[in-house]
Amino acid sequence: MHIDVIEDFDELEALRPNWDRLYAADPEAHYFLSWIWIATWLKSRPLPWLVLAAKDEPEDDGYVAFFPVQIGTGLDKGRGFYNTIVMGGSYYAVYTGILCDPVYEDLAVAALADRIREFNWTSLHLDDIYMSSERLDAFLDRFPQSDFVCSKVSRPAHITASGARIDHDLYVYVPLTDDFEHFLNERLGAKTRRNVRLCLRKLDGGEEFQVTHADADSIERDLETFHSLWQAQWGATNPRYARYILDSSQQMLSECFNDGTLLLSILWRGETPLAAFVILLDCPRRSMVCFLGARDLAFKNPSPGLMLHADNVRWGIENGFERYDLGTGDYAYKYMFGSKEHRIERLRITTRSKRNLGERLDPRSLPIVVARAKRLRDDGDPVNAQIACRQILAVEPSHQDALALYRDIGSLWVPEGDALPESASVEEAFAFHRAGNLDEAEKLYRAVIADDPSNFDAAHQLGILLLQRGEVRSAEAEIRRALEIRPTAASAHCNYGNLQAGTNDFDGAMVSYDRAIELEPLHAIAFNNRGNVLRRLGRPEEALWSYERAIALQPAYKQAIDNRQALLKLLDQEVPEPA
Repeated sequence: MHIDVIEDFDELEALRPNWDRLYAADPEAHYFLSWIWIATWLKSRPLPWLVLAAKDEPEDDGYVAFFPVQIGTGLDKGRGFYNTIVMGGSYYAVYTGILCDPVYEDLAVAALADRIREFNWTSLHLDDIYMSSERLDAFLDRFPQSDFVCSKVSRPAHITASGARIDHDLYVYVPLTDDFEHFLNERLGAKTRRNVRLCLRKLDGGEEFQVTHADADSIERDLETFHSLWQAQWGATNPRYARYILDSSQQMLSECFNDGTLLLSILWRGETPLAAFVILLDCPRRSMVCFLGARDLAFKNPSPGLMLHADNVRWGIENGFERYDLGTGDYAYKYMFGSKEHRIERLRITTRSKRNLGERLDPRSLPIVVARAKRLRDDGDPVNAQIACRQILAVEPSHQDALALYRDIGSLWVPEGDALPESASVEEAFAFHRAGNLDEAEKLYRAVIADDPSNFDAAHQLGILLLQRGEVRSAEAEIRRALEIRPTAASAHCNYGNLQAGTNDFDGAMVSYDRAIELEPLHAIAFNNRGNVLRRLGRPEEALWSYERAIALQPAYKQAIDNRQALLKLLDQEVPEPA
């Protein structure tokens, strides 16, 4: 399969006919993979985005799969920035996924997974991913356990005021029939059926209560009504969540309405709005998604929620819909309508190294990192600001903003009452380092870095020096920067493994030693140190092989010989006589 990377919105816009064809053909498609949803969301978000587009052959006219994602950026203080990949639509959409022609499913999904592995990221967030187990397994199989950890993300505990524990991995939906009276009689219990009929009589009478559906003349007013109800319900108790939903809704809901795929129903008592539901209409799949709802908590009888749900279900059946999706959470009220449920989980794929693939930042995130580095400097955190600058320069050595900011901040470390030399070389620094004068060596290494942030040797040797002195956190930052400057340096991977082993991160150390050996198969030190870690992990046979491999590469390697003999004694085996 051939994969193109779409990053320009005009280019994406031209793919709409292709996108719509795939959306109609894919049985696993849902509203949140529709063109209107994905295009509007990506266009309105500040995060860098891209769409991976798969075709059978490079010269083919059309694509057979689309995988929309966004690139996030986070900061681990003292270590630097890192990138994440999040699904297109997260974290506003109810579901996420991959759009794919089922004829090409196995090949396309695997190819998309392989392509995403070529980007620079520490974790891939598969949140609210709605796809078959076969499609999901085909994707996950491309992330081997030797390099990645795949885990389920537990959602925050939610216990209602009545003490009910809500499972938000369960999503509830109502299968609809082709006749509303049949639905009432066959799907609802006697009490619920009676209450629904009572609610609908109150609505149909039109004297006190009524439900309106937004149209072209009322949409602006009705959206404002929904926003006001939402703010009143959530603004005080969860202001950050309330603000996020309102901000995200401003453009999204208007575009969905213009596309003819939004039903905004509002329950009124006279001129007073009591509740509003935002329903997204997936017409090809005859599905209604109850996306957002808000109500006046002071009004309880009759239930505003029941009145609106009853009216929406009736509307859906009368208009040929077959499914009424109530979304996340197994709340008791959702089961009154003869509902069913399915499980939608959140997964994380994380690099075993806990560092970006490729040992450097994704180039698309550099503008964000520059802006955050400036804020770090302004907020009195020059160390992390300068780490950020060096990360940027490892990707783009001539980045003018990063160079200017780096030189503005000055050196990472200047002894009190002292100053860094105006000029220095790695050779001078290393001479002091080898002679045991660590203070002078450190000063010179830092002088080199201050003048040339992309100097691999200075960063690497400074990391080794700091590790020798027991300053693990600082050493880690320097060796990570060295790896960002030169990701293929086996020696730096080996030393990073030593650092990880020293902090009992044995799994991480194994990843680093294996990477060093992959880059330099004759790296005897990495084999020896790998053996030490395997021994700590309780895998003596594998450790013995690693020691023997180190000795085969360097027959006079005393440390490896001693380690091998100590392990053989531990295993109560005969130690061979020296030749």
